[in-house]
Amino acid sequence: MISSGFLGALAAPFYLYAFFVIFMRLRFNLPADFKRMQVCWSSGVATLLHGASLWLGIHHDGAAWFSLGIGLSLIGWAASTALLLISIARPVEALGLFIWPFALLGLVAQNSVGLPHALPPRYGVHVLLAVMAYSLLGLATAQAVLYSVQERNFKRQRLTRLFRTLPPLAMMEKTLYGLLVIGFVVLTLALVSGVLFVDDLFGQHLVHKTFFSMLAWLVYAGLLWGHWRRGWRGQKAVRATLIAFGLLVLGYLGSQFVLEILLNRP
Repeated sequence: MISSGFLGALAAPFYLYAFFVIFMRLRFNLPADFKRMQVCWSSGVATLLHGASLWLGIHHDGAAWFSLGIGLSLIGWAASTALLLISIARPVEALGLFIWPFALLGLVAQNSVGLPHALPPRYGVHVLLAVMAYSLLGLATAQAVLYSVQERNFKRQRLTRLFRTLPPLAMMEKTLYGLLVIGFVVLTLALVSGVLFVDDLFGQHLVHKTFFSMLAWLVYAGLLWGHWRRGWRGQKAVRATLIAFGLLVLGYLGSQFVLEILLNRP
């Protein structure tokens, strides 16, 4: 019988190949469309195998199981899927330099990190929305980093390999705010759905996660409002994006790490 770990091992070389092509594209100043189809196919196969590995890892013994490692793997898989879909319309494969290593890390963590516990069916929608939000906003954060480097080089008139390989600055900014808007909407839905399932905020150990998630939501809301009303852009937008995502990471990974790793509790 095919196991979750076996499928994860099959996915790894495809992630690595896609990463290697993008790295070589930047390292040797190759054209932006160099082996683009191969990258799409390779990352697509990796994402499919990763998804199948997750399915087997989550669904067994008649229940849905969840842990910190499975959560990391889910976020990596969802981010890889979103990147693949966006790449069909826009040349944003360079984000794979951030996303594919994280997806690989998720595959390793899936069966080795955290304490697996059965997930009540009513939490399914909330978990799905939260994973989608983390993935989209993680993509936005990676985009913000590349945009920041590109904008700084543009202002200093330094036409580096990265600058020549990435899409135009205006497209990079448009993609960044597109990801932020979609991610913010999904994060809002995730927070609303979470409120519906909270019975005891303290008893369910959700205070830390809720506090930092709400702080992140406020930062994202302020950034999008500032962009719409005040025209905020450039490094100010990058800093706000990094701060907001950092708060999300503190909220989710921090609480799960303490519960599952330090306290050995689901």
